[in-house]
Amino acid sequence: MARRGLAVSFGRARQLVAAAAEAYRRGTVSDPRTDAQANITLDVDGNIIVAFKGSSEPADFVQDAKFEMCGLNQNGIGPAAKVHCGFLEDFSAIKEAVVSQVEALLPRGELFITGHSLGGALAMLFAPEFCARRLPVSGVYTFGQPRVGNSAFAAGYDRTVAMNGSTLKDLTMRVVNENDIVPRTPGWLLGYRHGGNELFLPAGTITEWELNPGPWSHAWSDLLGLYGAWRNRRDVLVSEHFLAAYRQRIQLMG
Repeated sequence: MARRGLAVSFGRARQLVAAAAEAYRRGTVSDPRTDAQANITLDVDGNIIVAFKGSSEPADFVQDAKFEMCGLNQNGIGPAAKVHCGFLEDFSAIKEAVVSQVEALLPRGELFITGHSLGGALAMLFAPEFCARRLPVSGVYTFGQPRVGNSAFAAGYDRTVAMNGSTLKDLTMRVVNENDIVPRTPGWLLGYRHGGNELFLPAGTITEWELNPGPWSHAWSDLLGLYGAWRNRRDVLVSEHFLAAYRQRIQLMG
């Protein structure tokens, strides 16, 4: 499948999908009001791994439902950027504690950011924050991540420059199962857009993948997903969002 000159590391994806799963079980930073949680660890090579927990408690689903957009006051993103209000509340609740823990681990190796679902949305908010604070972001991998903000946010995210000279567009892989409904939300008609690169995993295959498929590919996959749900009498659009579905697929890649 097309790689378009971008580096896709399935070894790194396997490491980070495991870290995203661990963030559901434990956290080094958490906020009791929003249930936002991050797990910040070092890997065997001394790299810093920041993993954000996805939705698992009632407080998370309350935050998910706050899909109106709020202004984002973040260095380098631009004044027109707006993001999901619930995601922004989670980000704001743990921002300083997360940054403090990361800074306490420096100087170390590289900095990698990950999360599943809501956790992926938080990863997309923290990546430019880390860059603004001159922290050494080297990669962002998210799994089943919803859209985070408007086109101004997506464009600002993509052009943000990390310490190694790469843009966040270069460093970000949004891993998406074809039949996962969540990356299609919040809706395009509400003004939401994705940033980064999409690593698309087609249904019905084991090792095939595509980087940044076009709109016709997405439209076709939507039709196939709805047909599969009807034919199999099961909600594949939800089951394919589970982190276990991503872990199983990523283990077979590369």
